[in-house]
Amino acid sequence: MREMHKAIPLILLNFPVNAFDEPAPFGFNWGLLDKVPTPSHATREANVTLLIYRHDRLPSEELRGTEEIILEVCKKEGLQQIIWISKFLSDSEEHDALDSILAEGRRRYGQTEVEEGGFLRWNGGQITVAAGSNDQGLHRIFMVSSGPKLDGCSEDHRAITGHPVSDHWMRFLTNTGTK
Repeated sequence: MREMHKAIPLILLNFPVNAFDEPAPFGFNWGLLDKVPTPSHATREANVTLLIYRHDRLPSEELRGTEEIILEVCKKEGLQQIIWISKFLSDSEEHDALDSILAEGRRRYGQTEVEEGGFLRWNGGQITVAAGSNDQGLHRIFMVSSGPKLDGCSEDHRAITGHPVSDHWMRFLTNTGTK
C-alpha cells in the first residue's frame, strides 16, 4: 500500500455503529464547544458558523493528505458536522486512498450505501464520502461526519436561508476545483 493511506484521516470513520456517545473526529465532541483552535477563517450564515482550518492551522505530520477541515457549528446544537477535504491527488493516489477508506468503512460498518451522484454513506448517512476531479486530472476526496442533532439545525437553517446545512459541504465539492 502507498504512503498516502497514512495521510488519509480514517478518524473520520470513527463512529461506533448507531451510537453518537463517542467523540466526533479529531478529538472534538458533538454539541456545544467550550473552545476550539483558532481557525484559518471563520464565517457565519444564519444559525451556522463555519470554522475553516487550512494547511497553516493543521498539524502537518498527522494530516499530511489534508487540504482543509471545516467545522460546522450550529447556534443551538453546537458542533454538528465536520468536513475533511484532501489535497489534490493523482489517479493512483485517489484510487489507493479510496480503497483504504472503503475497506475501513466496510470493516467498521458493513456495506456502503451508494447514493445518487456516487456519494458513499455509512451509518444511515452519518458518514459520507465523495470524490471529484478538476480539468487537470487531479482528484480530491471529501469525507463528511454528521452529529446527532444535525437534522434540527438543518431545519432551522433551511427556514432562514432556503437551503439545508448539507448544501454547505457540497459547495466545497464544487468550489475546490472539482467537477
